Amino acid sequence: MTTAQGVPLQTLASSTSPFAHLTDNNKQGLCSVLWGWTFCENCKHFKLCTDSECPGTRVHSLRQYFHHYKRLVSAYSHDLQYFEEDKSLNSHEEILIIIERIKEKPNITRRKLAEAVFGTEPAGAATKTDREHAIGLAIKALTMVNSTRWLEAAYGIGNQDSQNWPEDIPLSTFLEELFPTADHPGFGEKASTSYWDMRSSITCVKLMRRGRLSFQSTENLSNHLKLNRKTGVVEIFHHTAFLKESLRITKNQGGKPLSFADTIGRGAVPRQLAIEVLDSIQKIIFPLSDPSAVSVLRSLITEQGFDSDCLRFEASAIREPHEINTQYIYFGARLADIHDELEHPTPRGFLSRWAKRKSTGHANIATIIGVILALFFGIATLGLSVFQAWVGYQQWQHPIQTN
Repeated sequence: MTTAQGVPLQTLASSTSPFAHLTDNNKQGLCSVLWGWTFCENCKHFKLCTDSECPGTRVHSLRQYFHHYKRLVSAYSHDLQYFEEDKSLNSHEEILIIIERIKEKPNITRRKLAEAVFGTEPAGAATKTDREHAIGLAIKALTMVNSTRWLEAAYGIGNQDSQNWPEDIPLSTFLEELFPTADHPGFGEKASTSYWDMRSSITCVKLMRRGRLSFQSTENLSNHLKLNRKTGVVEIFHHTAFLKESLRITKNQGGKPLSFADTIGRGAVPRQLAIEVLDSIQKIIFPLSDPSAVSVLRSLITEQGFDSDCLRFEASAIREPHEINTQYIYFGARLADIHDELEHPTPRGFLSRWAKRKSTGHANIATIIGVILALFFGIATLGLSVFQAWVGYQQWQHPIQTN
């Protein structure tokens, strides 16, 4: 991952920066604040954890999340060089304080949160910007959602569609608007009879071979399954270990759905949202029952840094008994969009675009290829005929003399 200038983010924080290193103690503090982890004595003294009930046994599975968090704070540390005297954060502990404030009041507005954490309205523009960055960093660590365009710029994404959390809108409301629900006829709560056919048709292997689509990792939960028709790229939010922690702490709630505010207060994202992301990865796009799909997923883990936890399917530890067959109320429209792209591919090459503009897309491509081949063979036949005529003429003009 690099900045817009192509500089690796992990190199941006100087060795003297408080964010240059992410220690085991920092990781434990982050897990305790986010998910309420209580560590065993061995973990507290950074020894080998031997207690199967201790959440410390899962620290290793979250290494990709910690790697992302370190890149995040490294980007913030890099920005400090521009307004060192006005910096809002000086340690990982101060980030955790912001996260705690958010969990205490998930309906708080950004203006009120800034006042609660930093005090009254700052006088300098640089300080105000830095406070916005600090809050955005904490929101991202807690929800894996970008709430400020600074995060997009820091990762060199430049996505102009990214939304800023408005100053006077409650955080829970902002997140609800980022994740609207819809009962899509193909993948929603009342899925059509063609659901299983549609689902089985959009595996990664078929999307790559027939749709010529590719996959790109995203660190922004709200970008999961976004399809860029122009480039043929599908974004995948791959931090499955992070999502599983959300499911663990919202399990056994008596079947009553929790609101965004309730889940934020617990340090989680809504169960339905987390399950849709997990199942869209492990059951639909990269079905773990398909060796070919697993092979593709392994290559993405190696080449693009996807979370290796994507390969680990869990059920009893994170799911309720009724959470088996997932209906997609958050991501149904995006799955349908991907299916539509497979059925009606967007022309991307010059020849495909030209044919599409003329009339019937791929049908015209076949016609064009046929015409080109006919023209080629016609010219070849004509050339051969001319050559044969020339040879006959030469034989007539210069007959071979025999004795």
